[in-house]
Amino acid sequence: MNLETINLIKKDKIAIIKLDRPKLLNAVNEQLVWDFQKATEDVKNDNDIKVVILTGSGRGFSAGADLSERGASWTGSKDALIRGYKPFFKNIIDMPKPVIGSIAGPAAGIGAAIAMSCDLRIMSDDSYILSVFSNIALVPDGGLSWYLPKYMGFSKAYEYAIEAKKIPADECLKFGIANKVVPLDELESKTLEWAQTLAKRSSQSLNHTKKLMKESLHVSYWDTFHNEAEIQNKLTVSPQNKEAVKAFFEKREPNFD
Repeated sequence: MNLETINLIKKDKIAIIKLDRPKLLNAVNEQLVWDFQKATEDVKNDNDIKVVILTGSGRGFSAGADLSERGASWTGSKDALIRGYKPFFKNIIDMPKPVIGSIAGPAAGIGAAIAMSCDLRIMSDDSYILSVFSNIALVPDGGLSWYLPKYMGFSKAYEYAIEAKKIPADECLKFGIANKVVPLDELESKTLEWAQTLAKRSSQSLNHTKKLMKESLHVSYWDTFHNEAEIQNKLTVSPQNKEAVKAFFEKREPNFD
């Protein structure tokens, strides 16, 4: 696959999608949008991949949209968001496997939205989330107006958005935006260690739990209850379930390969 602005690495059932414009803090230009669509689509459909890591090259995750870009094909911001950004956000959200955002430095603007679209986040102690849009008289986009109030509550999210205030890693941990915060020099190794741990677990458990919990955000308790029952009914007769139960009684780790 020919990708100009993204480095895609696959190894040991783990895929690493790395935004690769380090000189511009991985600012998102049109080429990166198309590359991101391809990379996320490829990983989404690769049944050998159990866990995905999404990260950035160099000193930061992403500084947001590349405001210096000239000559892009978009006919306006709506076109960029719907035709360009939406497909890769959909790939991440619908990904039938966990996506870990590994965040160093800034995750700003659309970069913040990309970070928030991941299922799990591990952040370096110097990193931050920033809804920077109000600095240029715009509103948050990429779904950021949906994500931030879910974690922070309306008033705090609104304050941080309209004042374009950084949400540092320690505050992200407090609000539940970050699952883990680690020293910068340990970010890569700790992220990979986490991914390797998850890759050993049941793929059907990882995938269906993600699906159920995503759906629970917009359906009723009883809808979720019945969806759980339907899925559980299928999984309790599956080879992975049988292997896990057998391993339990044999006092060993299950092998889901």
